[in-house]
Amino acid sequence: MIANEEARRRCQRRIEGPPQSVGPQGRKRFARFLLPASCFLVASVACGEGHAASFIDSARADSIALVRQDSLSRAQPGYVVDSILPMDEQLRRFRAGLKEPPRGLNGAAHGKDHLMRAFVRALESADTAGLVRLTVTRAEFAYLVFPESPLSAPPYSQAPDLVWMRHSYGTATGLERLLTRLGGSPLGYRSLSCAEVPVIEGSNRIWKDCTVRFSLPGSSIQTLQLFASIIEREGRYKILSYANAF
Repeated sequence: MIANEEARRRCQRRIEGPPQSVGPQGRKRFARFLLPASCFLVASVACGEGHAASFIDSARADSIALVRQDSLSRAQPGYVVDSILPMDEQLRRFRAGLKEPPRGLNGAAHGKDHLMRAFVRALESADTAGLVRLTVTRAEFAYLVFPESPLSAPPYSQAPDLVWMRHSYGTATGLERLLTRLGGSPLGYRSLSCAEVPVIEGSNRIWKDCTVRFSLPGSSIQTLQLFASIIEREGRYKILSYANAF
């Protein structure tokens, strides 16, 4: 519990406020949402295990409130976006506080098979920190993933902090559900199947539609989406998002 609180304090200190595109009425709700959604991953690594269901429930409720308030604000006469900044400036602000740019995907697997062995090992031992280490970090997202994503360019040009917020929430929610359903039990892993052709985004290859074929003790073979996609960069592999079918 002490480690968990310290992790939350560290994460809170790194939050610099809502993105510039969020209206003033949504700022307080944004702050309440961002802490539980993004800090779940930080707290998980700090504590080792711990599903932190209360973090996820709070994030889910506050994200709904944020969307509802944003819709109401946009419906008001004279509504304007607080500020529209060039993408370079948005990225500069998003990267503030991060260490030097990563040269590649740190600690990544050398192939899908290697990645799946690490994934199965961590899931069967309910190793939350181990599962988190298999995903992209904020620095990797800021320097390697988002700048080469279509979301960073017209016609989308989405704010990187908002995209990261949605990504973090989907991964935290999916990871919590994955551990609740399958963590700590023999998975009976059989095989991994992803789309035959990856989506090319600059130097990144995104393998989507990934499903895992497995058989729990005493159960028939199942094929489910345990995570959303895999990112490959320069021959190294990580799980891009833990959003799943649970």
